[in-house]
Order: sequence, then structure tokens, then C-alpha cells
Amino acid sequence: MLIAISIFAVIAIAFVSILTVVTQVQVQSSSSSVVNQESQFLLQKLQYYVGTASIIDIPTSTPTSTLKLDVASSSLDPTLITLASGTVYLQQPSGGTLQPLTSNRVTVSNLLFTRHANPPGHDAVSISYTISYNSPSPAQEFSQLFQTSIAQVSAATFDTGLYSSAATEPLGNSTNLWSPINGIMSFTNAGNVGIDTAGAPTEPLEVNGGIQLEYQTATTTCNATYRGTLLFISPGGANKDSLYLCAANSAGTVSWQQIY
Repeated sequence: MLIAISIFAVIAIAFVSILTVVTQVQVQSSSSSVVNQESQFLLQKLQYYVGTASIIDIPTSTPTSTLKLDVASSSLDPTLITLASGTVYLQQPSGGTLQPLTSNRVTVSNLLFTRHANPPGHDAVSISYTISYNSPSPAQEFSQLFQTSIAQVSAATFDTGLYSSAATEPLGNSTNLWSPINGIMSFTNAGNVGIDTAGAPTEPLEVNGGIQLEYQTATTTCNATYRGTLLFISPGGANKDSLYLCAANSAGTVSWQQIY
């Protein structure tokens, strides 16, 4: 009898141990499945918004917790993706309603975005975050670190005027110059502009070729505001053309002075 009881006790303990291990594996599997599902959904959304953005509007090579994207649609511009209280939110536009991209089943932490410039190609964003399963039971605790990089697909396009956010915002600088316009205009850090010139312009405006003035049939306003304006007058046909300069005469009166 004692031998039978001992054998039964050993078998029971082994069975309980196996059942406990199987239960723990199932619990961990369920937790990891939720974490992976939430992460995959978040990554798909990030890939979509980064890939279709016109501009990734965050500093280069500097990790930040908020991703700002400029998009073509004025009603959605700018698009923000940020972390608050363990939930990742989408906001379109800035100041709009917060839309959760993760559920209350998980908690996201250490969300960081880093922009990488890749001229003349498109920019890319490195993304890292930790996502944890929400459960009061220690047996269901599960966390995973995710790191990825998403490349921008579309470049910036403009359907309105190009305006600066302040009166002192520059357009390019001495090291990051804008490309030539249609391949014929160049700029220098000295402030000179050259149009189709062989080298860097040495004057404020340097043109390789002639300058054509649109003709008028009669003189227009000439006063101190328009002083220095050239005006080409053409009556048409075989009649003589005229060239005028809005300038002050010897008496200091500003008027049209005929050059030709």
C-alpha cells in the first residue's frame, strides 16, 4: 500500500508540474501573440503615414518622441504621431482629435523617431519602442523591443505658394543649396544670382545671354517708387521702338528718360 501511494504521489507531482509548465507556456504564448498583433498593426500604420508624407518634419539625426509629417491634404496637415500614457496616438491635423493606434491591451514605452537624410534620395525614419502586455498577473507579463526603419516614398509637392513661417526663415544656406531651376539658375552664398552662367556669378545679377523686356504700347507710372525701371515701348509694325529709364533728371524730378 505504501509503495502504491508513493508511486501515485510521484506521478501526481509530475503531472501537476507538466500541467503548470504547459499552462505557463500557453499564457506566455497568448501574451506574445497580443504584443505581436499590436506591434504589426502599429508598424503598418507608421509605414503608411511615413511613406506617403511629403516632408518628414523633425530634426535630422536627433531622436524625438513626436513624429511630425507634412502631407499634401490641407485638412490633414500636419500629421502627428506621439506617445501619451502608454498609448500611441495619431493626430490629423495638429490640434485635431487624438486617434489611438494601440489598444489598452498593451502599453508602449520609449517611443523614439530619428530622421536620416539621404540626399538626393528620400529621407528615412528609424523607429524604436517597447511594447508590453497589460496584465495584473506576473505569469502573463511579456515585453518586446521593436526597431525598424521606414523610407519616405513620395517627395514634397506644392499646390500653393511657398511661404516661410517667419520673416527671417532662409531658403537654403551656404552648405545646403537649392538645385538649379530647370538647370539654368545657380545661387551662391555671397547673394549673387547667375542665370545660365559658366561659373559662380560675381555680380548681384549675372546673365549669360540677352535680357528681353516685355513691350508696352505707352509709358506707365514713373515716380520714386519705380525709380530705376526700364520700359520698352513698341507701337508695333514698322514704327520705331523706344527704350526709357525711370530716373531723376538734373533738377531732381523723377520721370521717364528716353535712352533710345
